[in-house]
Amino acid sequence: MKTLSFAGQHRLMHLDALRGIAAMLVVVAHFIERTPLKDTLFFTYVNLGQVGVVIFFLLSGMVIPYSLKEGRRALTAFAVSRFFRLYPAYWFSILLAVLSSHWFLSTEVPLATLLINMTMFQAILKTPDLFGVYWTLIIEMLFYIACAALFGVGLLGRVSVRFTAAVGLLVLALIFAIARFYLAKKIPVALPLCLSIMFFGSFWREASLGQASSQVRRFIWCWVALFIVLLPFICVLAYNIGYGHNENPYAYLLSYLAGMAFAMTTSLYMRNTIRSLTWLGTVSYSVYLVHPFFLEWAAHITNLQAGFSVWVFLIYVLATLTLAGVSYSLLEKPCVTLGRAINSRLQGSLKNTRPAV
Repeated sequence: MKTLSFAGQHRLMHLDALRGIAAMLVVVAHFIERTPLKDTLFFTYVNLGQVGVVIFFLLSGMVIPYSLKEGRRALTAFAVSRFFRLYPAYWFSILLAVLSSHWFLSTEVPLATLLINMTMFQAILKTPDLFGVYWTLIIEMLFYIACAALFGVGLLGRVSVRFTAAVGLLVLALIFAIARFYLAKKIPVALPLCLSIMFFGSFWREASLGQASSQVRRFIWCWVALFIVLLPFICVLAYNIGYGHNENPYAYLLSYLAGMAFAMTTSLYMRNTIRSLTWLGTVSYSVYLVHPFFLEWAAHITNLQAGFSVWVFLIYVLATLTLAGVSYSLLEKPCVTLGRAINSRLQGSLKNTRPAV
């Protein structure tokens, strides 16, 4: 059985750039959703935010499994790096969410809601997200946990295991969609569907780098074929009834397909072309987290439903990019560096405790 080496992988800058594009798609989409443009033909059937989220998930699959390095404290190092990468910027966005609720919505956030949101597991704890964009983070966290569990038992490196997980989760999404349709309950179909995309990304990476074996290529073709066949059924069954999120099965279908097609095509054929957007990718996590604050600001100062204001939109985008840059420079980057320093000390202490040979 073929196994993969997860150590010694170089950072793929074009994936950072693609992540930046995905973040901006979400930023633009959320503004458009507040304006009459949302009712135009294109935006009725294509949700740019969903396209961006699909790209994010595929990219996570291409990166996260490869960040787990062999070693006695591999899982500890992974947990430390993920904590310092995700939580500090996330907590900053929670502060913005509280301020946004107070300043723009004249609503105070209950302390329990605030504290539970700080865990990033509020969806599991049946607590509303302070910012709507947080819904994707729990899926990311569950993917990290799944990768760590597979790594812990020595199975993450086996492409056949990750392929089985990707297919199994895709079938589970169909089962959830059927149950959601017949039971008329809001069953989380997006959870297994997006996790399947992430596991697919873990072996799509090899194809995008021109390193795929014949076995991996077969797995890719099989998963893609199954995805194309099952996705229409999943979307129609799951999103034919609205639960307050403007559910449109055809928009979900086209957006998932567009996101996958764009991410796969770009990562395969346009690696050098998009590297100029690397900075945007570098700050993409902060862009994703802070833009709802300026979205609520825009909705507070003007009636977005009355029309699309170019000036308000430009200020919204520029303010988001500016604060994201500040957040990255003063918070994200130093915290990532701190996480690396802690991991270095852990590795150093491990070496010092090894018996002499």
